[in-house]
Amino acid sequence: MNKLLDYASLNSMFDKYINKTDIDIYKDFISDAAPYIKPVKQIWDYSQKIKYRAFIKGYEKKKDNPQLLNKFQTRMSKLSQNEKFMEFLFQTVSDAINSKSSSASFILGMYIAEILKGEKEIEEPSYENLLIINALKSLNDWDIKHFYNIYSFFDEHKGHNPYFCSSQIFYRSRYEQDIDMSSSPELAEFKAVIDKLINLQILSTSVARATDNEPYYVALTYFSHVLHDLLKRCNLTV
Repeated sequence: MNKLLDYASLNSMFDKYINKTDIDIYKDFISDAAPYIKPVKQIWDYSQKIKYRAFIKGYEKKKDNPQLLNKFQTRMSKLSQNEKFMEFLFQTVSDAINSKSSSASFILGMYIAEILKGEKEIEEPSYENLLIINALKSLNDWDIKHFYNIYSFFDEHKGHNPYFCSSQIFYRSRYEQDIDMSSSPELAEFKAVIDKLINLQILSTSVARATDNEPYYVALTYFSHVLHDLLKRCNLTV
């Protein structure tokens, strides 16, 4: 093909695209995507149903104690008059449906039932409530599994040192090595989970290290214990 013609044709295509209105571009996209939207939506809807079912199962598991049911219903009736709390409740259901895993949805259901069954008056959700719910909706099954193992490592070594670097936790060793945590998929995945847990305030960074590969140690926080205790109450030995 003549290069000049080829360039002219390409130029014409660009002109045609640039001259389109936003609505024309949107219509083209809908036309191209339409055959795929319905099956994708069906998969999305099914995924949400699974998570909603998991949330309800967790909620019912904690709620259904015949001796406490009347007390629970009385408390729920009172809380339903609290606009802030009801907004929090409905947002949590939404978070459960859109969480990263059905396990997290189940735990959220149990956690909400525990809050509702609590003894103290609730004017609005506490910072701890909001932080734990935000963590649960953000964690997938692998993250939860890693968190359980990270916590157990700290628990095993609580008499020695509260601070460890990622590689020590990964290799379950008290002895330090300067390891590149991006050198294998397994190490990189583990470091990504550590970073996520730090961002969610489930772990904290502590005491700087003089290495490029791992510039800091990590430690458990108060919220690490809250989340771990919640997992234990849910009987999730993940």
